[in-house]
Amino acid sequence: MKGDLKLDITIRKLSKYIGAEVRGVDFSKPFDGEVKNILNNALTENVALVIKDQNFDADMFVNAACVFGKPTRQNFTKFACKEQPMVSYVSNTFKSAEGKRVYHSTYWHSDHVNRQEPPKYTALYALEMPASGGGDTGVFNTSAAFESLSAGWQKKLKSLRGIHGFKGSSKTAVSHKLGVSQKLIEDIPVTHDLVRQHPDTGKLAIYLHQGKLKNFLGMQGKESQELISKVFELTLKPEFIYRHQWQLGDMLIWDNRQSMHQSYRDYKLSETRTLFRIIGGSEKPLSRLEEAKNAMRT
Repeated sequence: MKGDLKLDITIRKLSKYIGAEVRGVDFSKPFDGEVKNILNNALTENVALVIKDQNFDADMFVNAACVFGKPTRQNFTKFACKEQPMVSYVSNTFKSAEGKRVYHSTYWHSDHVNRQEPPKYTALYALEMPASGGGDTGVFNTSAAFESLSAGWQKKLKSLRGIHGFKGSSKTAVSHKLGVSQKLIEDIPVTHDLVRQHPDTGKLAIYLHQGKLKNFLGMQGKESQELISKVFELTLKPEFIYRHQWQLGDMLIWDNRQSMHQSYRDYKLSETRTLFRIIGGSEKPLSRLEEAKNAMRT
């Protein structure tokens, strides 16, 4: 590429704390390193990006996502696209164990926290949205949320490590996908700091998956969930949340290292909501113990 593409890219902030709209990106053309840096820096700075006016099949969506990091396989291979296994479907057509359509993932979470190397990003692309409206996706800036807490609360949260598993133990956030039989998923507990440091900015962010959190080390499950409920009560402010109202052709991507997300119960279950999803850029969060050791060596 001769460098012209970057001149066509426009990035418009949607709010002070989270969200930006990107136009002028054509993923069918090769990108040079400068354009990739522009998009990745925009993601880091704005936490969530809406990239408008796309027209993807599964392979094209993978090509677009690769700009932000190598895609990786997802927990539910049952929902993977047959033509492209790195892409999975998110849809209310996948029914619960009782055979009913349900609202999926309507609680705040960061994706695949039950892995040692969870994904840097999650990307969605709308295929079909409810005809009468709704089907929104919310993204929550957990770095800004952490910064808004008192010093006492920050100190408390920085002392906690969460144990996450595929099944979790949460009573307030239950995934209906648990009714899906899949022997390939091993429920091996994984421990991460509740507060993780962003590798690019150094900022701290609250990091967890409500549905996969078993408990914090030294605490019972119920006590752990009560603490998280209190943290959400203190931090879930409108200015920290971007609520995306889907239009066909939208690609929505967010930085899992400094955010959580959820879908909303704002549409009729009789109407179909289906999207492509990709996760990628897997990396192991650096624990504060490791950070301290590294600091002592330098």
